[in-house]
Amino acid sequence: MEKIKTISNNATAEITEKKSKFIAHIFYVETIEEAEKYIKEIKKEYHDAKHNVFAYAVETLDRRNCCKIQ
Repeated sequence: MEKIKTISNNATAEITEKKSKFIAHIFYVETIEEAEKYIKEIKKEYHDAKHNVFAYAVETLDRRNCCKIQ
């Protein structure tokens, strides 16, 4: 079986570049529904953001499900 790296703790990081603020959130999820729940929460919290880019990957028995939502 192939070993993969995974997230051990949820985390947030923030940087400011040329007066623009970039905020990153990382969460451990086991289902697509759980990932989409976090995405909705972040979009609600940062409702005034000009750009919201999200990505997630969920490992399943038959394949890996990946989705990018903008």
